[in-house]
Amino acid sequence: MKYLWIVLMLGLLISPANASDVVNQRYIDQLTKGGMTSVKQAAQSIYNTNLRDTEVLDVAAEVLLQRYPSASGRDIDPLAWVCRALGNSRNSRYYSALNEVNNSNSSAKLRKYARKALNELGGASGEQYTKGTIDLATVRSSGKKSGLTKKAAVPAASSQSGKQNLDIVREGMSREEVHSLIGYPTATTSHQTGKAWNPFNFKGGDVVRSIDLYKGKGRVVFSNTSAYSSGMRVLEVIINPNESGYP
Repeated sequence: MKYLWIVLMLGLLISPANASDVVNQRYIDQLTKGGMTSVKQAAQSIYNTNLRDTEVLDVAAEVLLQRYPSASGRDIDPLAWVCRALGNSRNSRYYSALNEVNNSNSSAKLRKYARKALNELGGASGEQYTKGTIDLATVRSSGKKSGLTKKAAVPAASSQSGKQNLDIVREGMSREEVHSLIGYPTATTSHQTGKAWNPFNFKGGDVVRSIDLYKGKGRVVFSNTSAYSSGMRVLEVIINPNESGYP
């Protein structure tokens, strides 16, 4: 009975909901506490992981609405990624916010991505997000989520080093993000794929895969996004408590 109780408690600690809470909090911190580089990184991860959490997306929408009117040239690319993240959510709640950017006097590039995001949403329906719904100053100072969470979250399970376990890793995360969440691997190996010899793979995506091995945890498989970028993103997570940590 005691053993069963321990197993149940561990199951609660490493539940997907709790793991998601840690990741989502990281995105909110990046959006509210960092500069535009952090905003871009958060938006890219939100987009690539297909995140649908409205608490995180509401914060992203507020950042977009507050920053686009006075956006400088360097701000445009990060805000364009925010538009892409909101559009990829397929949540019509953000139609009005994106439409405001689309109809503004902002840069042509930002308006283009806002328009593309609008096409992904299809139209406005239901309650729309409006500027000021989220108080970014409060979120920034409190260190909490958007303030809408009704119950306290149980922290996701972590290793003795304080880093999170592999269950927190999502497909589409960047390698840098994974390392910041779970630490550096015991060892790394890589190999080319058959796509490296495919003449029709014009973008050069998934021609190289790199594998981070974590002793006693498992493996995280990364793939290159394209030939035009050195970035690697998570393709697969293999949880294996018997992982040796070596190729």
